[in-house]
Amino acid sequence: MLQKFALAVKTKTIEFFAEEDEEEEEERAVGVDDPDACPAPEEVITGQRVVVLRPDPAPRPDPETLAAAALAALSSFQAAYLHLQTAHSPFVSDAVLSADRAAVSHLRRLSDLKRLYLSGGPGPSPAPTSALPLSFLLEAQVQDNQDLLRTFEALVDRLQSDIDRKDAEAAALEKALADLDGAGVRLADRLERACMPAEERVESLLTVGVFDSVLRDTCRVTHRFARVLVDLMNLSGWNLGAAANCIYPDVNFTKPGHCRYAILSYICLGMFGGFDSYDFCDDGDGVDMYEIDVSIWRTDSLQQFIEHSALDPLELMRDFPSSDFVKFCKKKYAKLIHPGIEFSLFRNSATGESLLGSLTPSSPLNESFASMASSIWMLHKLAWAYNPVVKIFQVAPGTEFSMVFMETIVPKVDKLHMDSGSSSRPKVGFTVVPGFHVGKTVIQSRVYLDDSEQAV
Repeated sequence: MLQKFALAVKTKTIEFFAEEDEEEEEERAVGVDDPDACPAPEEVITGQRVVVLRPDPAPRPDPETLAAAALAALSSFQAAYLHLQTAHSPFVSDAVLSADRAAVSHLRRLSDLKRLYLSGGPGPSPAPTSALPLSFLLEAQVQDNQDLLRTFEALVDRLQSDIDRKDAEAAALEKALADLDGAGVRLADRLERACMPAEERVESLLTVGVFDSVLRDTCRVTHRFARVLVDLMNLSGWNLGAAANCIYPDVNFTKPGHCRYAILSYICLGMFGGFDSYDFCDDGDGVDMYEIDVSIWRTDSLQQFIEHSALDPLELMRDFPSSDFVKFCKKKYAKLIHPGIEFSLFRNSATGESLLGSLTPSSPLNESFASMASSIWMLHKLAWAYNPVVKIFQVAPGTEFSMVFMETIVPKVDKLHMDSGSSSRPKVGFTVVPGFHVGKTVIQSRVYLDDSEQAV
């Protein structure tokens, strides 16, 4: 069977080539003198003629096409290198590997184009770029545009990343600024509430108990100043009994030691003089309160009370010598310690000269006097913050003792007087600490009773 099939194919082949031989003989007869005629080589295989067809040689590539391809490959390499740089910041390993492979591929492509141009034809390399297709120029242009597009996309991504980072930083700064603004507003509110309390807070603050507490503190520091002054008088050789008789000549003291109450009364009444004036003026030249609105002086007085309570009186006297408080201190000191008393208190026994001359930081009276003046100043500002204003009063000498408006400065006098069974009431010798009317409430005045029988 196989032999018959091979014989049939062989017969058909002989017939096909026989027809071709006849055509070739006719062509040779026509163009025998044509020197360019190049008959195809023939080979006889087992008595048969076989024609071998050789392919046409590859056309030489156009130099313009090669140049365009080289430029496109160079542009693609530039884009790939830019991708490689972009992938390093921030570093992305996959992007770095991809850009590296693309750059190497474009370099190989440039190498193939160089070899093809120098050889004038396809080289021995079997690379696919050695034989350029007809549409290579268009493909190169498309590839170039795609590479440029990818480059622009990479730049846009990088710029967008920078924009996102800047937006995040701006948002963080805006949040920090908002937090600072909120903290500033809260601090401002707290400061405003501290300096200018609201009406409801003012009403809760301005009670009889608050005023009485500040008054007791004022009495405490006033007693301290009186003790310092009495000690200086004793050191200077003063006769306290004679000094007390000069202040209140018609008062009989139960004990010689009670004469110090006359000194205390002299200090208190001198310091509280002008308390019922808005500007603490005891010479009749104060401010006319009919010209000032009630709410204004209440608010201003309370604000001054709060501000002054946080300050050091010694620092005020040193740093603000022209302030109202310092003027008040100087005026009251000059009234209490006039030059004659000052000279006798601070005289140097060896030279007979005054050591201090006035209220100075080196004076033994300076610190205690500043504390006393500061407490009385605050009490005055607090009194003028009430509505109605706190009224001050003092008991005249010779007035019968009344437990409603008075209390004795000497302990246990009330109980001793009640136990004595006497029908007559004791008389007031002098007022030591004034009393106050806080609305309808009376804060008793502290008095010394004349010819009392109390014991200390």
